[in-house]
Amino acid sequence: MNSSDRIAVQRYAAAYDGLSTTDEQAVRRAEDLRAAARALDAVRTYMTSPRVKTQQKKQTVRAALQQAPDTASFIELLIDAKRYALLDAVTRRVGELLDNRLGIVRAEVVSARALSAAQQKETQEALSSRYGGRVEAVFTVDPALLGGLKIRCRGELIDGSLQGRLAKLQEELTH
Repeated sequence: MNSSDRIAVQRYAAAYDGLSTTDEQAVRRAEDLRAAARALDAVRTYMTSPRVKTQQKKQTVRAALQQAPDTASFIELLIDAKRYALLDAVTRRVGELLDNRLGIVRAEVVSARALSAAQQKETQEALSSRYGGRVEAVFTVDPALLGGLKIRCRGELIDGSLQGRLAKLQEELTH
């Protein structure tokens, strides 16, 4: 994605999020946009084809999103601006803006074996104290880690895995 597209994504997402005056509205609008993006994913090739007329694309959106007319209007705006291809990125950014609005911090935690509910809770509490806000973590298992955790949160990677420690030790010994 080029810088012009990144700027457009930021602006469209901010505009869409700005339509919500309450947190409840913001949650509903973000859910509507995610549902619309999923519904239209099946016709992505059609929607991005330069051979299909703008009016036909807009009719497709209206038909698919009869239950969410505001979201349909927003997507029609993207179509008119020839920015429909940015829908997925705008949808992700709207989700990020919603998380910021609600004070939610997203994290990915990878461990060598499944963590117990108590360990998951302890990890989320530690991340909450480090990053502030309410942490919602996705926990996955990767046996290749051998032990420890890898955590991604707010663009930061915390590698406390045994595999990572061994790689760091090997680098220190060879340099």
